[in-house]
Amino acid sequence: MSQISISSLTGTIMTIDCAFFCFLAADADARTSKAGKAWTRLRVGVGRDDDVQWVSVSVLGKAAETAGTLKKGDRVYCEGSIKLDTWRGNDGIKICPTTLIANAFSPDCGEKRTCRIKGLRRESRR
Repeated sequence: MSQISISSLTGTIMTIDCAFFCFLAADADARTSKAGKAWTRLRVGVGRDDDVQWVSVSVLGKAAETAGTLKKGDRVYCEGSIKLDTWRGNDGIKICPTTLIANAFSPDCGEKRTCRIKGLRRESRR
């Protein structure tokens, strides 16, 4: 696992490579950048019951079209770099959102099917 830290005047940005299965907390939010490229924001939960971590996932490129069709409750597999930003709001409260910039993404495969993620075959493990 690689880790990079960058300090700036406004706060610290740290990224961590990771992969996880998660569920959507809301319908996917498909968008288009100013450059005209598709991207989709997913709000997802990782974990179960009281141990859920909420993460915002940005899916870019061709995968964004698939991600844009997802609905609340759908399970997906995400791979990428988690970005942990830190800053203080105008009220002085420290804000620490968690965001994943996905470099691989796939709708959940189910028990007896195979996922295809960036050309790799991965067996579902449930």
